[in-house]
Amino acid sequence: MSITQRTLGLSIVCAGLLAAVAQAVPAGVPGTPDGQNFTSREALDSLFELEGRTPYSMPHDGTLNFSAMASKHVTPNGHGYRNELKISDANRLPVEQTREHFSALVTPTLPAGARTIVAQYHVVGIETIVKVYVQDIAEPALDGKAGNGVFDVVARIRDTSGRDVPTALGTVKSGEQFALDVRFDGGEASVAVKSAKHGLLQTPRTRVKSDTRKIYFKFGDYLQAREPDTGAMTSKPAVWDAYYQRHGIGDSLISFKETKFERH
Repeated sequence: MSITQRTLGLSIVCAGLLAAVAQAVPAGVPGTPDGQNFTSREALDSLFELEGRTPYSMPHDGTLNFSAMASKHVTPNGHGYRNELKISDANRLPVEQTREHFSALVTPTLPAGARTIVAQYHVVGIETIVKVYVQDIAEPALDGKAGNGVFDVVARIRDTSGRDVPTALGTVKSGEQFALDVRFDGGEASVAVKSAKHGLLQTPRTRVKSDTRKIYFKFGDYLQAREPDTGAMTSKPAVWDAYYQRHGIGDSLISFKETKFERH
């Protein structure tokens, strides 16, 4: 099969996810005019704030390119460099009031052994309730081998028991595209991924752990790092640098196309 044929086939597969998992969007949703397959920069800017360098294409066509290693943005209690958009303080809502839908075609360009979070729901504080990883580490998943250049896409949703429940959602190699769909509906979360190799896989619709604090959505490139000798989590950038160097992680790029974020 030629490269052109493979590329065409993947585009058809990814487009199929957006059709397969999409729900009807009310006409006139701000930032998403009828017939447009991405949310405008103006609409994103009205809801999100930036961590790191700007990811927007010029002019904006629904493509956003994030690089944690190029940005080297540091946040308190972080566990690696990041480059993300996150819902701003003024736009955050409690769990039961949050009804949102995010979708995009995602292309990770990462060195073997890297692990990054490309989308997550965060509670105000340090807890997370939904995370979507792209990872090449030794952890139970569809591949689950470290450093072989095959990246597992894994969602973790914190259920009502407080346990982060993982779901393996496919595998990709660096430079391969997958379609991502994340939904949060008044305390219930779901994640779906469609890849060329594994087709459509999705989590169950899961009730998250109850919380009285507000939550917020983030997406981009949050490149994970640990203490290189012990594997312990650390918030020290100098230690992250040692971890990245030891594992040969010198660059990163997460590209989102046809990026759509809507509130209902």
